[in-house]
Amino acid sequence: MSFEAKDYPISDILNKAVFDIPRNQRRYVWKRSSWQDLFEDTLFAIEEKKPHFVGSIVLKKGPKKDGLSYYTIIDGQQRITTITLFLVAIMKHFRENEMMDDFLGTVSYLQSKNNRNQDIVILNSEFHASISHIIRGMINIEDPKISITSFVDTHILSKSKDKNIGDAVKFFYFAIKEDLEAAKDIRERLRDIRAALLDMTAVKIESSSEEDSYTIFEILNARGQELASHELLKNYIMRYIQPVELRDEAKAKWEDMERTLGTSIDKFVRHYAIHRYGDIRDKYNSPYQAIQKNSRGKQIGDLYNDIKLKSEYYEKLIHPTTGNEGNCSLVEYEIFDFFRVKRFEQFRPILLSLIHQKEREVLDIQKYELALKYIYNFFVCYTVIGEEKSNKLEDVVFKYAKILEENYSDDLLQEFANNLKNKIPGDEWFLNAFKNIGWSKHFGLYTGERNKKRVHVVLEVIEKFMSQRNSVPEFSIEHMLPDAEDIKNSQIGNLIPLEENLNGNLGNKPLNEKWDVYDRSGFSSCRGVAKRYKGKKFNPDDRTEFLAKLMYNNILALNQFDFSNDQ
Repeated sequence: MSFEAKDYPISDILNKAVFDIPRNQRRYVWKRSSWQDLFEDTLFAIEEKKPHFVGSIVLKKGPKKDGLSYYTIIDGQQRITTITLFLVAIMKHFRENEMMDDFLGTVSYLQSKNNRNQDIVILNSEFHASISHIIRGMINIEDPKISITSFVDTHILSKSKDKNIGDAVKFFYFAIKEDLEAAKDIRERLRDIRAALLDMTAVKIESSSEEDSYTIFEILNARGQELASHELLKNYIMRYIQPVELRDEAKAKWEDMERTLGTSIDKFVRHYAIHRYGDIRDKYNSPYQAIQKNSRGKQIGDLYNDIKLKSEYYEKLIHPTTGNEGNCSLVEYEIFDFFRVKRFEQFRPILLSLIHQKEREVLDIQKYELALKYIYNFFVCYTVIGEEKSNKLEDVVFKYAKILEENYSDDLLQEFANNLKNKIPGDEWFLNAFKNIGWSKHFGLYTGERNKKRVHVVLEVIEKFMSQRNSVPEFSIEHMLPDAEDIKNSQIGNLIPLEENLNGNLGNKPLNEKWDVYDRSGFSSCRGVAKRYKGKKFNPDDRTEFLAKLMYNNILALNQFDFSNDQ
């Protein structure tokens, strides 16, 4: 038996190949949460200028025909299908923006041309026939102005079987459209999105026969291949779980977990390993190895149940929802959604431990929510305002995630908080760091998207405190005094959140003509500025110091944190 496993960019995997999804394969089941993960990972790859890894794809290689390689997808159809539908949505935008060269340049990733000059759609599903129909329809689209909804509805062959296929195309279309609204150059942004998607890498595993996937994973792992940890972990658990009769049920539940966590599945495995075993960096080659070495094939049922349970907690962190059918309380939602948007993942192992102790009723809800607020406050103070590197916190996270999971006590929670607190130099350091926050289009010290995002976070936190709301609507950043006149007008003390439509009407008006507009704003901090300074001399330096004290003493409340039992 021979196998071939190697890293490839998606652009290479989709080149001169045809993929078949047999009827006995699992249906296309990815939903909005998984589409959102893939889209956000694509945008993050653009920002980081680093390809995103999407895991492995297991293929049974068939005979080559007319210059094309034919494969049957054994594992990975959810990812291949989703990437294909994502490309369809990108092509629609190319067509709408009259980018015909880019439109035609994308065709080869959806349709291959064989040696007989015949066009062959690269992805064919026996169950979801609409996939190939949608691909052909987009390649041959005649009316570029047709709405995406009309296009999808006229190319879905079975609404009962393929609704999810159409919904995916529409999701990616509208997600791209929303992203483009903030782009300076729509055409370049579209090209960047396509490039980031096609540059994503996967381990392509080819087999000449449909061998048991467990054997494939074991052989590849033994050869040191870079397989995704969650796939190795799945194989390990399914191989050893007892009794054997439970494996089919366990596999189905595992696939539910994969579907729920989507592209965050490997992050979950890494954070789970830290949460259970602490600092795994020097002892183990991978999160999978840490889990495998610590369990050694024993009590796999307990391990499996714990992973499933913690995956449900992890879903709160990556897809927080609220309301009657939500998975979070209001406090959880406010904090977890903030961390999700800001991509702050450092404390997820700690959060898994705290959620678990809360669910076990070892940690009462009041102290649990106090702990969450403290972590949130610390993040804003240390990382956003202080601009300290989050990797300096690894020693605290690695140590206390494991301790709080295994031997929770209120004293240990207090000890964890104190260790975090010791990372913060003090209020003078905070004030100096706060004075460095600002944004401007005119002074180099404060220009750029990074400074703008930093200001946005701070204004958002202040607005939440002032309005006592869990979330803040979208806003633009208003310079009360023109930033072009003086560099100090770029600083945070001269900045407030304001609705886009109100901000657009202000132009270069002097401050005394802006107060009435500020009074009409829906933002409490904006109305508060008008109330505090209307008819008085306004000095941005004074307001900067006022906001710094407000955040440090009231919003961040770093000196009020105490988990003592007599609280």
